[in-house]
Amino acid sequence: MQTLWAAKRRTLQLAEWTKQYGKIYGIFEGTRPAYVVSDVDFLQEVFVKQFSNFHSRRQTIFVKVNKARVSLFTATGQQWKRQRTVINSTFSTKKVKEMSPLINDCVTELMKKLENYSVSQKEFNIYDLYKRMSMDVICRCAFGLDTDMQNDPDNLYLQKCSQLFAPGVRRQLLAKLNVLFPFFGPLFSNLLLLQSNIQEKLNLLLPSSMSKFEELPNVWIMDRVGEVIAKRSDAAKHRVDLLQLMLEALSHEKIQDSLGDEQSIPKKLMCDEITGD
Repeated sequence: MQTLWAAKRRTLQLAEWTKQYGKIYGIFEGTRPAYVVSDVDFLQEVFVKQFSNFHSRRQTIFVKVNKARVSLFTATGQQWKRQRTVINSTFSTKKVKEMSPLINDCVTELMKKLENYSVSQKEFNIYDLYKRMSMDVICRCAFGLDTDMQNDPDNLYLQKCSQLFAPGVRRQLLAKLNVLFPFFGPLFSNLLLLQSNIQEKLNLLLPSSMSKFEELPNVWIMDRVGEVIAKRSDAAKHRVDLLQLMLEALSHEKIQDSLGDEQSIPKKLMCDEITGD
């Protein structure tokens, strides 16, 4: 793990090991074994043909900070199957065609920028452009938000998402301890939750003239998503995006996921699940 933590980019270190050990090899993340796979056939078998058997993801220390919201990435068993059943219909051919104008607008904006760089003959980092375009597509197709990230590199949504996936997140002390001692995971999650709650309370008590504690990026994103959901729930306008589909499947009653195989899976989501997804 020391090698991965010291690497400038985790992906580059894994790519180097792949050249050395092949397309399928194993590593230990602390005390937990893990496969590193770049074999396409193997990945298709796991993520496509047998995806229903590989739904339980490893819990991170940030799960409790997300205020007990269970997303598709953290759900297991029947709860995962129910969420997957609802969200699957979003990616049907019909739904994707309906969202294609939103995607095309984002791609058109990217092409304009590439054309400008071509004319100016200046060097540029295309990864940054791809990242901003991808975030634009996600915000438009998932939440109906026109964030215009491609023209606004300082956009707050972009900054918070970048912080969430930054290499430094894995190097935080609690994150490292969680890898080395996974059996203490619940304790580390509670410590992170306590830290977040204390900072939130202090921000309310501190005068406006003083600098505030910065929210954890995942907490900030969840709070903004919650605001978007609240506004959309009260709006009469029908939109074509992922959030609209999930709102149509909203259930205000607690959903039981202990159904037998012979019973149909309810195509409903609870409010916290919509926020988490």
